[in-house]
Amino acid sequence: MTRLLLTTAVASVLALTGCIDVTVSSPAYATSSQQSLQGGDFTAVLDEAGDFRLTGADVRVSGEVAGRLRVSAAEFIAREFHAGAVSVTAADISFSGDVDGPVTLTASDVSWRGSIGQAAEIRAADLHFDGRVSGRFSAQVADAELSGAFADIEISAADLKLARNAQVDGDMYVNAADFELDGQVDGQLDLSARTAWLNGDLAVPMVLNVDPGRGRLSAEDGLVELNGDSVGGTICARRVVIRGQVNGPLEVMADSPPELLNGARAQDITFTARNGQRCERTS
Repeated sequence: MTRLLLTTAVASVLALTGCIDVTVSSPAYATSSQQSLQGGDFTAVLDEAGDFRLTGADVRVSGEVAGRLRVSAAEFIAREFHAGAVSVTAADISFSGDVDGPVTLTASDVSWRGSIGQAAEIRAADLHFDGRVSGRFSAQVADAELSGAFADIEISAADLKLARNAQVDGDMYVNAADFELDGQVDGQLDLSARTAWLNGDLAVPMVLNVDPGRGRLSAEDGLVELNGDSVGGTICARRVVIRGQVNGPLEVMADSPPELLNGARAQDITFTARNGQRCERTS
């Protein structure tokens, strides 16, 4: 079944499988084939058993694609959508729904709410993610805020925040300028950053390299704050402040010994003066 509801344009319709309702809202066109829909600005309700492709300017969809949905658009908005897999290239992406398989997103701004059954790979300037990812979550972003449940995370960012309700069951490998953790990481946190605030909890020993670099430094450059519960590990930084509880051996290389404030507790701290040595990953 095919129904096209036209507002300002004439649409050309070819044979279709499944069921698609389309509203064309720009003086452009909408052409359909058995596995694709392309046009200017349009809204579509999809019900497709296989793979499907969308190409347009402002594209809004709901419904379901049982196979892989591929999208190329200026703006892509999906509401309460279900797909087998998703690949989107757009300027702005806003998605709510569930995807059974992998997800690949490339955009300027990404807002995601929903579950991903396999791996997720995202390249964006701004990312707001709230959902569940069963596979590895990989991202290269400028600014990101993550909430929800994750298996493993590998991410490079300028500013990165894990919200209070974020739970990482596996390991987290991070390159960031400013990093803030309010949630929980059950695997190892391996972090390279300029500044780190760890307000949440870590379940296994951490590896932190927080190097301010060279040149003029602010008070926060090279700072690590441990404000939650952790089990020790290794830290290389300019300055380390502990306000939480450290329940295992902690090796610190810094410009000065760690500062324990506000009733902080640490069982076993080994301090080594950094003496200008760079903080770098060994692997």
